[in-house]
Parts: sequence; C-alpha cells; structure tokens
Amino acid sequence: MKSRSDTPEIKRQWSVLPVRALLDRKMTISEFKVLAALCVFTNSYGVCWPGVKTIGEITNIDPGNVSRLITKLVRRGYVRRLLAKDFQKQYAQFGRINRYQVLYAPDAPLPTWEEIQTSLILAPASEVPNTHNNDKGSGDGDDLEGVAHTLAVAFARAVEARLGQSRQPGNEMGHARKLAASGVTAPEVYAAAAATCDEWLRRRAGVPSLGDVALRIAGHT
Repeated sequence: MKSRSDTPEIKRQWSVLPVRALLDRKMTISEFKVLAALCVFTNSYGVCWPGVKTIGEITNIDPGNVSRLITKLVRRGYVRRLLAKDFQKQYAQFGRINRYQVLYAPDAPLPTWEEIQTSLILAPASEVPNTHNNDKGSGDGDDLEGVAHTLAVAFARAVEARLGQSRQPGNEMGHARKLAASGVTAPEVYAAAAATCDEWLRRRAGVPSLGDVALRIAGHT
C-alpha cells in the first residue's frame, strides 16, 4: 500500500475526460486510467505536463507501461505529444519534460505557446522546469513575456475562483512582467492572489489588482 508521502502532488480533485472515451468500447481499462490521470492536469486547452512517474503513481501502473499506453492513446487520437519544433522553440527553452494535449475533439487545434504556459498552474511542481520556476530573464523578451502572461492568468483564475469575478489577464501585464522578472512563479501568484481575495472579501474591499497581490508577495501587507 502506498504511503501518503508517495502520493503525487495534485492541485484539483477531479478529472475532465473526453466523452468519446466513455463510448469507446475498444478502450482498455489501463488506457482509460492513464487518460483519466492525464486529464487531472489538463487546462481548458487540454494541455498537461505530468511525467510518466506521476501517472504511474496515480494509476498504480509501471512507468514503462505508462509510456507505452500513452503511445497507444496518441495513435488512437486521444492524445497529442507537443514538440518544440511545433512552436519554433529550442529544446532547452521548451523544457526537458513531457507535454501533452488531450484531444477532447479529434480535430482540436494545436494550442498556442501562451495556452501551453497557462497549464503550468496545474502541473506538479516537481516537474516544472527550472526555467519556469525561477525565470529571471534570459535575454529572450518573448520568453519573459510568456512567463508574465502565465502569471497574469494565474491571478485571473484565483480571482474568479475566490470572488467569482472575471479579470482579463491582458490588463495585468505591467505588474506581471515585473513579477516575472523577479522570478515569481505561477503557483506563488495564485496562492497570494487567493489569500488577498479572501482578505479583501472579509473587509468588503472589492476586487484586488495584481499590483495588490504583488505587494503581498513582497511582504508589504
């Protein structure tokens, strides 16, 4: 029996599966379990980052078999492997981890680089590349901009989750760029934004901005 310490980090307690997988009479139980485990980590574009070790821990399937099952899901059109060459990114920039897209529709379009970045929020922290966890700017403006967008999305999602208010990430990019340049991560922004929203809700102070969240992260509140 696995101990609690063996359980992989999971940031939400549900899995969103393609309905067509439920109707597929040829899908094996093992294939279904691996697909369901991938879907624990997908964002709204189907993008997810878990490694085969994490999937194996969730499903109790050997990592070698997990890799083979994912290959079968790719061949059957349920999963797409996301490759650096598809986004004009060098391999080092793309990160030495597995990135997948669960295809909720067989003809789902390839996600944009920004849409891939937003999946960072749900990725196991142990599997997020250091270039994303501590990106202080590598001289690549596009790379920093992608991190900033990820931070702005993390803020917007926290506000929506805590206050039910919709915020446009694009309106927060000024503060997001400063946070990205300081090496702040998306999970840190989400946690700080959630805490700020909870505090403002108790005070009936309205909806905070990413600037207010930045002050909390800096220890000014």
